[in-house]
Amino acid sequence: MVQHTEHPRSVTFPNNDMSQFGKGLSHFQHDFLSSGLFTDERLARLIERYPREYYMITTMTQQGQKPEWRNGDLNGVSGEYALEAIRNGRLWLCLRRFDLIAPEYDDLVADAFAQIESMSPGLTTSGHKSSLLISSPGARVLYHADIPMVSLWHLRGRKRVWLYDPNDKTHLPDEVLEGIMLRETEEEIPYDQSWDQTAQSIVLEPGYALSWPHNAPHRVDNLEGLNVSITTDYFTPETKRRYGVYYTNGLMRRRLGVKPRSTSANGIGAYAKCAAALAAKKVGVKAATERSMMQTFKLNKEMPGALIDLSPAEQQAITQY
Repeated sequence: MVQHTEHPRSVTFPNNDMSQFGKGLSHFQHDFLSSGLFTDERLARLIERYPREYYMITTMTQQGQKPEWRNGDLNGVSGEYALEAIRNGRLWLCLRRFDLIAPEYDDLVADAFAQIESMSPGLTTSGHKSSLLISSPGARVLYHADIPMVSLWHLRGRKRVWLYDPNDKTHLPDEVLEGIMLRETEEEIPYDQSWDQTAQSIVLEPGYALSWPHNAPHRVDNLEGLNVSITTDYFTPETKRRYGVYYTNGLMRRRLGVKPRSTSANGIGAYAKCAAALAAKKVGVKAATERSMMQTFKLNKEMPGALIDLSPAEQQAITQY
């Protein structure tokens, strides 16, 4: 079990929106930078510690009119070289599962969540899984929705986060959200630029963090500098039920041909669907089209930021734990 640090990292809520953490949009400050864990040197050493099954490096390419994520490999480069490649390329490096690989980073988030819960009567969170995101200047994250709730703790660079209404079925149809819960896709979903007119747009500076409503579609534009953030997945009791409802609804639609009528996370029906989702997971019931991730490139060791594309014969599935 990870031990907490002796001096908890403090968080403050400049807009008095503490009551919305775990429910709606919260924009707050943190002091993670005072830990000294986010210098180039510390980040380089962290990258070199990471086993292949716990990191993802991705890029975005244009396939006709459609931008697509591609997954790759660090190709055995040093931590310093990886940072230089990200600075000069269009790359996202995700170092996953601090709780297993980097407990000193996990402590920062654990202490902050403990403080947030102590400041928020009735708030209970669980299932914390934190990762480090290091991304290129000018990089973009496509419009997507996540399975758990998410908090984004920003550390270096500047980025703009666009948030969209998760209850607008135009932005996020039920069948699409079911597909995300069943892992049929890598969370990307159809997007119309006109939706930006009603979206919330927040520029995230170092030392600030965001948490937003469960499953809210969002996208991100890096504005300047090497961007470094911690992202933490978590659940509340209500969002666990919501997950169970959409998971079961997705199985009913795909396996039984039944169109679900309710998406409510409350009531007897919701609890029954949660129990069904748990049972389906235990016996291994899955969607027929559950996606797999393929490694399609590796970093070029001679030119930071450049990629070596792999032929179809060289591509392989990426195992993640």
